[in-house]
Order: sequence, then C-alpha cells, then structure tokens
Amino acid sequence: MGKNNLNENDELFPNLSFYNRAVSYPYFAPNYSFSFYKGEFVKGICFDLDKRIPILSVGSNRSPYQLKRKFSMIQDICVTPATLYDSDIVYAASVSAYGSMPATQWPCEGAKVDLNVLWLNESQLNIMHLSEALGVAYNFVKLKLGTVKIKEFEWQKEIYGYVSIPGAFSFNENKPKRLSALKAQNTNLKGIYESEALIYLKNFLDVNDKNFPQWLDDVINDKIYRLEIHNILKSKAIKPKNPNWDILETNLKGELII
Repeated sequence: MGKNNLNENDELFPNLSFYNRAVSYPYFAPNYSFSFYKGEFVKGICFDLDKRIPILSVGSNRSPYQLKRKFSMIQDICVTPATLYDSDIVYAASVSAYGSMPATQWPCEGAKVDLNVLWLNESQLNIMHLSEALGVAYNFVKLKLGTVKIKEFEWQKEIYGYVSIPGAFSFNENKPKRLSALKAQNTNLKGIYESEALIYLKNFLDVNDKNFPQWLDDVINDKIYRLEIHNILKSKAIKPKNPNWDILETNLKGELII
C-alpha cells in the first residue's frame, strides 16, 4: 500500500467547474485497488472486505473524485477493479442534479466491461442509497452470480448494484447508447461520450434559444425545469428484457426487508 498526496488539481481529485463536472462524467477511475483510509488516498486494500457490502460501480461511483464528494476522506472505503459480464453500461433516462446523463446497466450477451466494486459498511450503504435517490431514480439490486468478477481475488458471494428505475434513454434508434468513456469488449451497442449525449438531449428537447453552456446552467440550477426533463425522458425510456439482476425491497432507510 502507498499513500498519495492529495492534490486537488490532479487526475484523481480535479477541481471541476459546473460545466466540466457535467460533461466529464463518469470521471477518471484508477485501474488498481484503492482505499480512503484515515483521511488519505491509499493504493491497495486497507481492511477486511468480508465485513463489507460489495457494490458494483457503473458510473461516477467508480471515481475517487465522486466518492470524495459523497463520503469525504473521513469515511474508510475501498474500491477494487472488476469485470462485468453479459451487460453493458448505457445512458439512463434521467439527468442528475449536476447536469449529467447518468449511467445504468443494460443486458448485452457476451459483453465485458471494465468497472470496479465499492466495499461499504452498513452506514455507508445508507449514504449511498441517499445519493442514488433510492426508490426515485434507482433501484437497489442483487446481481446474478457470476456476472461480476473481482480481478484481484476470488469472490463467490453476492454483489449488489443500482439500476435506473425509468430505464435507459432510447435515443433515435430506439436503442440505448453505451458510455464510450468505459472500456468494453464484444458489445453490440454504439457508444457516445457524455458531451455528445447532452448535446443530443438539448436538440431532442428542441432548445434553440440558448447555447449549450447556458442550457446546461438551466438544467443544473432550475430544479423545476430539471424535473420537467425527467418526465420527458421517462416517456422515452426503454426497459431491459431478461435483466441480470433482481430488485431488492428496502425500507425508507435503505435497509433490506427480509
């Protein structure tokens, strides 16, 4: 394990403007295990993962930048590289409070995507549930065994994740588009980058009286307008057939109902 000096301007923890935060989604993620441990960014695994809950990260939760925003460096968390099989990561039929079109999992036979798994304790899981707007934007799911493999060690137990409740945005071909920022193999889905997805969304909404940064500022700062976009996107959403996961029932605190 080795500590990294926290520099707010480096690749791990950039100082992003509102515009760049939106278009840079899903942000940089290392291809190695890392931890937030005792207020430091540390390369490697710092604690017993058997006592943690593994969560597949499909979008910005892969990134130290976003994890710092959600948890701060005070929380001890760990992230390990993983491969997702028979699914790809596509744009969800929603828009985040910071202006991005977020990600969701989509069945895609034969596909392989390089992602990571976030290991949380129970109190941290509740923080994550709140950040994912559990029950409103995302469902908490249990992934089919064997569809996620940790790269650095064997893990035979359950792995969980979040899947968009509305589904994926259908774009113009009535098919989802994958996040080009994420490395994948054997996928049959076309990919675009976040900036392209947002420009497509602006044109789809027929916004011609404002340039792209002005429109994006409205999306971020006008909650009512953002909710209107949500409703439009929901009407154009498509849901997967034969998903590789089971939706879990939770109470308002995000605790599993047994």
